[in-house]
Amino acid sequence: MTGQPAGPEPAPVAVTPHGTYNFCAGPGTLPRAVAARVRAEFAGHVRDGASVVEISHKSRRFTALLEETEQRFRRLCELPDDHRLLFVHGGARMQCSAVPLNLLARSPSRTAGYVDSGLFAQQARREGARFGRAVTVASSEGTGFDRIPEVDPRRCPGDAAYLHLTSNNTVYGTRWTRFPEVRAPLVVDATSDILSRRLDLGRFGLLYAGFQKNLGPASMALVTARSDLLGHALPHTPRLLDYSVYASTRSLDNTPNTFAVFVLSLVLEWIAEQGGLGPVEKANEHKAATLYRELDASDFYVPMALPAHRSVTNIVFRLADESLTGAFVAQAADAGLLGLAGHRVAGGVRASVYNGMPQEGVAALAGFLRDFERRMG
Repeated sequence: MTGQPAGPEPAPVAVTPHGTYNFCAGPGTLPRAVAARVRAEFAGHVRDGASVVEISHKSRRFTALLEETEQRFRRLCELPDDHRLLFVHGGARMQCSAVPLNLLARSPSRTAGYVDSGLFAQQARREGARFGRAVTVASSEGTGFDRIPEVDPRRCPGDAAYLHLTSNNTVYGTRWTRFPEVRAPLVVDATSDILSRRLDLGRFGLLYAGFQKNLGPASMALVTARSDLLGHALPHTPRLLDYSVYASTRSLDNTPNTFAVFVLSLVLEWIAEQGGLGPVEKANEHKAATLYRELDASDFYVPMALPAHRSVTNIVFRLADESLTGAFVAQAADAGLLGLAGHRVAGGVRASVYNGMPQEGVAALAGFLRDFERRMG
C-alpha cells in the first residue's frame, strides 16, 4: 500500500474523575440532589408504605403534594393570581394542537401568528394550520436560524387569536431575551428554558413547557394560562385537550403522571434552596460563559448562533473541520461527556446545560475542548 505513513494514534482520553456528565438535550440531567431524593423515595416507601407512583391521584397525600407543588411554582416564578397553572398530558408537542384548539375561536377568522425561529417553532405552526390560518409573522430561516428574528408588530394580523413563539431553540442554540410587543396574547413554548431564568409570566397569555428539560421526567407539560383565555375551545376539541377541563378539575380529570409531579416538587424545592431563580439564572449564565469563552478562543470551533442571540441552556457549535465531528463526539463519550451530538437537522455538536448540570461538568467539557484542539488541531 502506497502513500504517506499513518500518523500516531490520538492519545486516549481519561474519563473525568467525577464520573460522567449528561449533556443530552432531553430528557436532560436532573440535579443530583433531586435524583438522590427520588431514589430514597422508592427505597423507603415512606409514611403509608407506598411510593408516590402507587397511590391514588385523588388521595389526600397526592392532592396535598399537587397543591404544594403549585404554590411553590407560583412563589418562585411570581405567577400572577389571574393565571391558572395546569399539569396536562402529552408533553409540549401535544400543546401545539391544544393551543389552537383552545384559542383560535377568539379570532373571527380563526387566525394566529407564528414566529419561525427553528424546528419546533415550525412544528407548532404546521399544527396550528390544521385548525385555522397560521401566519408566519417573522422568520430567521433565511440566515440558517442563527438569530432570533425581528418582529414587526404590523405583520401580526389584527384579529390574531395569539402570537406563538419558542423562547429557546434547542436545535440551533438561540433564545429570546426581549419579547415582542403586539396586541395579540403571546403564547410561548418555554420547554427548554423554563425555570432556568427569571421570566415575567404576566407578559404571556399562555406558556407551556414539556417536563423533560428542567422540570422532571418526560410525558407531561406544565401550562400557565391567563384565566380569560380559557373556555373558548373549539366544539370538536377532545376533552383531554381542553384547558378549561384541567382548570376546573385541578388537573385531575384523568390520572396525571404522579411521579412527574413528585419530581417537579423536588426540583422546585431544590431551586428554592439555591436561593430562587435569580441565583439559578446567574449560575446558568456562568456555565454558558465558560463554554462560549472556550469556543470563541480560536477558529477551531464555530458557534452557530450570533453572540447577541446565543442560548444559555443549549450551546450549539461546529468544528471548523467538520470531518472531526464524529471523533469529537466519540472521544468525549469515552471521557464521560455524554450526549454531545448535534440534532440531526442541524448537525454539529450540542451541549445542553440545564439546571441540573453542575459547574464541574461544564469545567470538564471546557477542558476537553482545549485538549481535543491541542491533539487534533
